[in-house]
Amino acid sequence: MSQVPLPRLPGMTFVDPRAPAKPRPQTLNYVNGYPVPDEKPVGLTGAPEAPAAPALPPLADEGLPEQMPAWVAYDRKVLRFYAYFKESVTESYEENHRVRKCVVYFYLEDESIHVAEPKQQNSGIPQGVFLKRHRIPAGAGFYGLGDLNVGIDVTFYDRTLHIYSCDPFTKKFLESSGIAVGADESIPDEPIENYRNSLKKVKSGGPPKPRNDDLTRFVEAKLGKPSNALNEDKLEKFLKNDRKVLRFFCVWDDRKSLYGDRRPYVLHYFLADDTVEILEVNEPNSGRDPFPVMLKRGPLPNQPLEVDALGPTKKYTHFTYSDLKVGSILKVFNRDFLIHDADEFTRNWYIENCGMKEEEFMPVDVTEEPAPIPQMELPPYNGFGSPLDTVQNCISLIAKPPKKDFHKLMNNEKKILRFVCQMVEDESHVLTTADMDRKFILSYFLADDTLGIYEPPARNSGIIGGKFLERGAILKPNSNSPYTASDLYVGLTLTIYNRAFTLTEADGYTYGYMEEHPELFPMSDFELVMDAVKSLGETKSDSLRTAFIEMDVDGSGFLNEEELDMALKKSNISLTKQQTITIIRKFDTSGDGKISIEEFFQAFGLSFDE
Repeated sequence: MSQVPLPRLPGMTFVDPRAPAKPRPQTLNYVNGYPVPDEKPVGLTGAPEAPAAPALPPLADEGLPEQMPAWVAYDRKVLRFYAYFKESVTESYEENHRVRKCVVYFYLEDESIHVAEPKQQNSGIPQGVFLKRHRIPAGAGFYGLGDLNVGIDVTFYDRTLHIYSCDPFTKKFLESSGIAVGADESIPDEPIENYRNSLKKVKSGGPPKPRNDDLTRFVEAKLGKPSNALNEDKLEKFLKNDRKVLRFFCVWDDRKSLYGDRRPYVLHYFLADDTVEILEVNEPNSGRDPFPVMLKRGPLPNQPLEVDALGPTKKYTHFTYSDLKVGSILKVFNRDFLIHDADEFTRNWYIENCGMKEEEFMPVDVTEEPAPIPQMELPPYNGFGSPLDTVQNCISLIAKPPKKDFHKLMNNEKKILRFVCQMVEDESHVLTTADMDRKFILSYFLADDTLGIYEPPARNSGIIGGKFLERGAILKPNSNSPYTASDLYVGLTLTIYNRAFTLTEADGYTYGYMEEHPELFPMSDFELVMDAVKSLGETKSDSLRTAFIEMDVDGSGFLNEEELDMALKKSNISLTKQQTITIIRKFDTSGDGKISIEEFFQAFGLSFDE
């Protein structure tokens, strides 16, 4: 059975790994830093490579080596000639032609030519690239190096240009190539320049000008009109003040009318023609459509208009720059605009041209305090959920869970203030002996301002311990605001659901946290506590010293918390238990819960031995 060969398609052929490698040969060599193609490239048959081309001498500016291609030898070398041509003008009697200057670029690498016309301000002629770069035909061939020189005429597509000069590089290159370069020529005068010179003679007292048309008036305004005219020429004023605009900031207060508002505006006064435009400042979230133009540019009458079906019934005078002042009221078609500020250009223009002073441009403060946001009267707690749920029910028709402060939750996670508390009697509750002995742990969670109460189990008490109050926000008595962390301190009696609890002590973390944040817990601010003691005991130093001696029964010179509290009370200095603990924690250096009487008196600037 004969073997049928497989078609040579992708996937049906394989590469013999034993076949010798056939790399693609390199056909580009570098000579003197320039890439040069090899004259004898190696084919794909695996033939030996041809010997490398001999190194060429360095490139000289005088000539072109025969073995170096022109596109390599003359890379980025361009000859520049200056030329002009005359363009006929038929629509004006002041000039019959116009001289237009051009620059002719000759690229040596491919003998292409590019013609550009430098732009002149206010020429009224489209200028720039006059002829794009390409090889320009000349008879049977193309323009070459010997066809361009100073003093000759060249014709590019029926446009004849006269070359009158060239740059130093071009002159040096042509002379080094054996081409003589002619002397530079002058450019002929333009007829319009001669006409302008004649107008200058007229202005200085020469013979009168023959005609008075638009071009004459333009040139007159450009040179300056004689001062015997009664009114300032509009064209001269336009040329003098073109693009000069005075800018004022103003406010229109229309709140007295129905649906009126107070809106900011920007007033532009154009000095070129004494016209005014008013633009509205689009404020974010203003609820208004973006219609920026309040008053279209035009003369602004300074009197009420009287109009009929055919328009205004009489001529009116208009506002000028002298009527615009910072702090004044400008009436714009019966609308009062208060001008309260101006930009820097406007201030400098008035100071330089009108002799005004900087003090006259002091801005007027038009800012107003924001209206107070009306507060919603919160309803009483309905007993369902938390008090915040009751408030949320009044905000939206469909009940949604109240939003939580995410940053507060993240920053205060697992930060809990714990207090030991006891029940106390009040007007509506009488406690039994068992209730008086019960102790509770009140935990305040800083992450969401909630608190919970837990009762530790006590053996043989007859009361089952455990959770006494579910964690939640607890409202203050007769109020819709919940308890906060700043409201809690040792010695406080707080009412929770008609039950009175007294905070008797706290753990070490709670004391430390309060002392680290004295701005939230003034009872733990040592400086405030000592200032209060000093203000109360400033005139009771003798009685205070006597009370401390009486409470120091063992004569050790140290007092504990209870003895310190009793000594202060004997001197009629009443402090909360939290303030007393703050003093103990500050002066207790040994950690035994006692303070030195001598150190305590030194804090007052007194001596205990006096």
